[in-house]
Amino acid sequence: MNKMARSNRENAVLPVQLAHERAWQPRGGLNEDAFKRLGLLERLEAENAQLRDSVVDLMLQIQALRDGAR
Repeated sequence: MNKMARSNRENAVLPVQLAHERAWQPRGGLNEDAFKRLGLLERLEAENAQLRDSVVDLMLQIQALRDGAR
């Protein structure tokens, strides 16, 4: 279930990321600074997604430990 939930989350996030990236593109096209900002934004979003996955995994582990202690 954990892998399936993560996959569903990733599939739901992709359209939002694409819309966000398009919204940040200047109307005249991307210059070098815009490419740098976009690259930084993409790395931060990827790191954020990994951290969220880690939090979910930890919460599931905590819940399993609590259930096992009962």
